[in-house]
Amino acid sequence: MTQEESMADRTAPMLSSPDIDQFSPAQLLRTARLFAADPELPSLVDPDNEESSWLELESSPDLQIWLLSWPAGTHNEWHDHGESVGAFQVVRGTLLEQTSNRHRREFRTLIAGEGRSFEQNHIHHLANVRKGTALSVHVYAPRLSTTTRYEITPTGLQSSAAGRAGTART
Repeated sequence: MTQEESMADRTAPMLSSPDIDQFSPAQLLRTARLFAADPELPSLVDPDNEESSWLELESSPDLQIWLLSWPAGTHNEWHDHGESVGAFQVVRGTLLEQTSNRHRREFRTLIAGEGRSFEQNHIHHLANVRKGTALSVHVYAPRLSTTTRYEITPTGLQSSAAGRAGTART
């Protein structure tokens, strides 16, 4: 057996392979970084759109990848991703992420080239608080099926609505 034949036998399975059905948060962040490196991403969104937009880049039952566009001043509501693990990478611009930890809000600013991953049931809120349109790549495993919306109350975040993913901002 030649070295080439030996290497061919060890080829890694494709993302759509039935052998791959679970991803760690770190793997999802690496996937988000890989997709975010595509120089063609900005051409997929309308730069004059004043509302957020979502474009599904890839999808399988086990993995879902989205490109989100965040014009200046746009944001999503407090939400979780149900049973999905996730990650996102800022492609262009700056996003402010708010999370809640024991009734205390925490803030994280992510600029182009930065990202983060999260476990199931992570609750957060994202916003573009700068000028210009920000772009980000979001990866979920398994694909999003449900999300829960939250509102801020005097006693902390309280769930306000649960629904199927894709019917409102994720």
